[in-house]
This record gives sequence, structure tokens and C-alpha cells, in this order.
Amino acid sequence: MHIWVAKSVAGNVMLEIRNLVSGYGKLAIIQDVSLKVAEGDFLAIVGPNGSGKSTLVKSILGLTNIFEGSIKFEGIEIKGWRPEKIAMMRLGYVPQLANVFPDLTVRENLDLGGITVRDARKRSQLHEHILNLFPILKSRPRQKAGLLSGGERQMLAVGRALMAEPKLLILDEPTAALAPMVAEQLLQRLVEIRQKMSVTIVLVEQNARKALSLANRGLVLVQGKSAFEGTPDQISKDKDIIRLFLGELAI
Repeated sequence: MHIWVAKSVAGNVMLEIRNLVSGYGKLAIIQDVSLKVAEGDFLAIVGPNGSGKSTLVKSILGLTNIFEGSIKFEGIEIKGWRPEKIAMMRLGYVPQLANVFPDLTVRENLDLGGITVRDARKRSQLHEHILNLFPILKSRPRQKAGLLSGGERQMLAVGRALMAEPKLLILDEPTAALAPMVAEQLLQRLVEIRQKMSVTIVLVEQNARKALSLANRGLVLVQGKSAFEGTPDQISKDKDIIRLFLGELAI
């Protein structure tokens, strides 16, 4: 089996993880993972269930215990920072669950997402741009988020994260439990967001084939370890990687 490590074709390094060991309580889930994400990258993190994908991204965001290693964002060490301080670095996050405020309206969710943007004109422009990305939300600004469909809630969650003008947007399985057509629409919007809003994207996704078709780089995690890092083409064509790490039906 040949292992490649792809060089990013994007810009300067935005996120750098070195020899990370992290988890919950005293239990280490992530085992000595190193990773670089360059400005403009679309990185897909894939792997079997229980491989540590969500734990890895939560570690970046200050939501796990870090036992060893380094996490730098734009050259600044953020390991050990509180999540709210990390968010102020313009690092956005869309969790899989509990990603909107159900008792607030669509507009209120978006307004809350943009609370750190002090320029009212800029907030208005962001609001309009996000509604153009997700037209279905445009027709229901006063509807409570808890009454939206699953796909609409995910669109709102992405929109709310974008209101803070993130440089890096991390999404944890945003298509989970969505109908295939809705999931496809949401993932295509991520491509637009990367291109039109100049947002670097890290996507954790169970649909490995689809995620890799959109990304320019991929990381395969297995049992908390980096099993393979390379271009989507390298990952999807390596039979040993598919058989040993992703499973026959995973990609």
C-alpha cells in the first residue's frame, strides 16, 4: 500500500495541529494526530463510526481535554483556550446537534450569529447574502427555528455561523439524517461559500464519497489516528485504504 501526503494548493497555513492527544475526562480518543489546513482549503475528514472525527474538531474548538500536542490558528497557540475566546478568532463551528436556538426566529438566530460584527451595514450585507444562499429561509424570517424542517435548521445553523464572518468554518456531519436531495443541496452550498465568501472549510462527513468529491484534501481517521492524508483522488482510488479503513460501503 502506498501512502501519500498531499500538499495543499491553497494559501498560507491557517490551522496547524501537531502530535495532538485529546479526549474526555482521562480517556484519550485522538492519538498523536498532526494536520495542516491552508487558507482556502476544503478538507474532508472521513472514517468509520467511532474513529474520533468529531473529537478531533471539538479539540480544535476547546471542547475536549488536551493531553499533549499543539493547536495553532494563524500562528497563535490556542490549545487550552476557552471556546468563546477561540470563536472570537473568527473560527466558526456548526455542531451536528443543538445548532440553532429553537425558541428564536430565523431572523433572531441570524442576528445573534452576527452579534460580534459591529458595523451595521456589514451585518445587513451578510444577512442578505446568507438569505440568497438559502432562499427557503428568506420567506420565513419570523418562523421559530424549532418549527423548521431538519434541512432548514441545518441551513440556518450554517447561516448563523457565517454571520460572524469566520475565516475557518468547521462542520460536524451537517447532512446527518437529511434526505439525500436536501443533503446534496447543503453540501453544494458549502462549495459556494468557500468560493464566494473566501471561507476555509473543514467538513466531518459520513458520506465519504460525496465529501471527497467536493474537497481538495482528505484525512482518514481510524481509531483516533491519522491513517491516510492525501488528495480525494488518491484516497478514493486506493483499494487498501477503502478495504482496511473505510469499508466497502463507505466510499
